[in-house]
Formats: sequence, structure tokens, C-alpha cells
Amino acid sequence: MPVRPFTPEDAEALAVLHRSVGWSARSEAGWRWLSEDPARQRLDAPLGWIAENEQGEPMACLGNFIQTFRLGDRTLYGGTGHSIIVSPAGRGMAPTLIRTLMDQKGMFGFYTFNANSRAAPLYRRHRLKPWPTHTHALKLAWPLRRGPRAVSRVLRLIDHRSPALLAQVLARMPEPLMPHPKALRAQDLPGGVAMLEAPWEMPAWDVYWRACVAEGRLLADRSPEMLRHRLGNPDRTSPPVLLAAVEGETIVGHAWAELAKPSVIDPPVLEIIDLMALEGAAGAIDRLMAALVAAARRLDTAKLRLHLVSPRLLDQLGPWADRARREGGWGHAHARFEPDAPDPDLWQPTPYDGDYSFCLRPATGGR
Repeated sequence: MPVRPFTPEDAEALAVLHRSVGWSARSEAGWRWLSEDPARQRLDAPLGWIAENEQGEPMACLGNFIQTFRLGDRTLYGGTGHSIIVSPAGRGMAPTLIRTLMDQKGMFGFYTFNANSRAAPLYRRHRLKPWPTHTHALKLAWPLRRGPRAVSRVLRLIDHRSPALLAQVLARMPEPLMPHPKALRAQDLPGGVAMLEAPWEMPAWDVYWRACVAEGRLLADRSPEMLRHRLGNPDRTSPPVLLAAVEGETIVGHAWAELAKPSVIDPPVLEIIDLMALEGAAGAIDRLMAALVAAARRLDTAKLRLHLVSPRLLDQLGPWADRARREGGWGHAHARFEPDAPDPDLWQPTPYDGDYSFCLRPATGGR
């Protein structure tokens, strides 16, 4: 079965695959936006690959997201696969697609931060190991509303016992558990936290980003140029939550979260995409977490969640980590580092480093 690079013009074929597994289909504009990513364009890397049968029908696909990293004055690149879908007729194509992604040159490593329990063994066969070493199986969630979560559990029980019955029920009604969000206001936030608007236009953001780089960690690019692009997703159906921990006029930490609904029968969730603070910024993560909880309540979500937790962030969360519910339980984050890669411990990722900012299922509007 031939495998070829795909382009935004393949949006409809890719949509067929996405819908076949109940995922939201990215629009042609959405694929074009991903193709315009500065890191991908610098390397002229494929947008992804699609496997077709002899009739030209899509059987499997894998997106290719290139992430720019900074380590002091050095610029490095990492590759992550996303939107990997294999139809029943394309069974057996996943290894070929993954090998194609990892045959790319010029990367310090390859990784995925969103493996389900079934996919995890597949990645290990390709020498991707669960990583970060001590937190790869950890997802943290802060429950907020019991009612929607209880309804979701009932729907899951019906789905387990009679999927056909659930399908009939859902066909006769609007999508259940949709949120009724309200706009986040400055007065909803704790002291020392401000809402960010167009941070790429803020001199204070550029100063903050430079201070982050100066700390000597391996960081996914959050420069003004990169942030302008990453926040321009045309398929977004609700505004992001962008927050800054401030000391006077100085930014010392930030958070980015998105309103999502993992499936038709899941309740809405505020998913943390990025959460960082400078060394020595006492209380910054605590203030940002309090602000994120306030935002989650305003957006009518059932919980606040952090899909990927690095050892550094786990330590910074302090009591917030102690009161969180542990989700997952398997190695959902995997990575493979090339022989000339920097020390992996210099990289303390957040969900921003992977595909979460553009692969979440939207909670409003759908697509």
C-alpha cells in the first residue's frame, strides 16, 4: 500500500479517516495553517503522510509536527506524530507510517505525548521509551462539577452494554453535556494574574521569553513569532485562556488552556496546554492554578486537567498536585533521543511541546 506526503488539498480524504474514528475533521484552512508553521517551513518537512489503496482511497494517515527548541543560543528540532489513524482495511500500516516519520533527519529526537493504552506497546517497538522517566504515566485532574461527570459515567455504561442503544439515543438529541460558557473577566482572577491578549505584540512577553531561555533549559519555542502562529488555529471554536503571572509590569509565568470535550459522551474540560514560571518566581504557579480553576468554572467545565506533567512542574505544583486526581496510569508519553541529543533532563515539557494545542476536540461549535 503506497505511502505519500499529504497537503492541505487532501483535507477531505483526511476528514474521511478522522470521522471514521469519531475524531473532529480538520478543515483545509486548518491543514494550511499547520503547513505554515515556521519550524516545518524551515526544514521543508512533510505535513504528514497518507496511505492509499489501489483505488486512491485513504486507508491510514499520520500528521508530522515539527517543534523548534531553544537551548541557549542553539536551535534544535524535534518531531512528533499526531492524528495517526488506521482504518480496518489499512491494518498493519501504522509501523510503516511511524518509521517514515522517524526517518527524518535533523531532529534531536522523536516523541508522542498522547498515546492510549493500546498504542503504547506499538511505540515501544520503535525504540520510543516512556518519558519523562518518573512522570510519563501521570495525568492530573481537578474535578469541579459532579453532575456532568455522573451523567457521563451513565452514558459510558450504556455504551459498554449496548453501543447500538446509545447510538439511537444520541441520534435523536443534540450532543449531551455541552457547556454554557461565560466570558472570563479580570475580576475573576486572583491578584498577580492578568489576562494576556496578543502576547506576541507585548515587549514584556519578549523579555519574559528571553529570561526563560537564559535559564539554560531545553525549551520548546515560545518566541513572539512562534506564539503568533500557534494561537492562530482557524479551527478553534472558542477563545483560548491566556494568563500571565506578573510582578509589577514583569511577566514571571504564564498559562494557556483550551475548552475541550474529549468525546460526544464526555463532559467539557478545561485542558491546560502550557504552564510555566521562571526560577525563583515564588507563588507564580500557585496563582496561575487558582486562575485556571476560576476560568474552568466560568467556562462551565466539569474539571481542569493537565495531560503531561514534567518532574519540574510536579514539584512546582506543590499542594495542587497532592489534591489532584490521577488519571491515565499507562505510559502515554514516549520519546526517542538521537545519539547527539542534549541531556534529556534539560527538557521539562508541557503539553505545548506536543500536539495538544491543535488536536483537542472542541467543546463548542464542533467541526
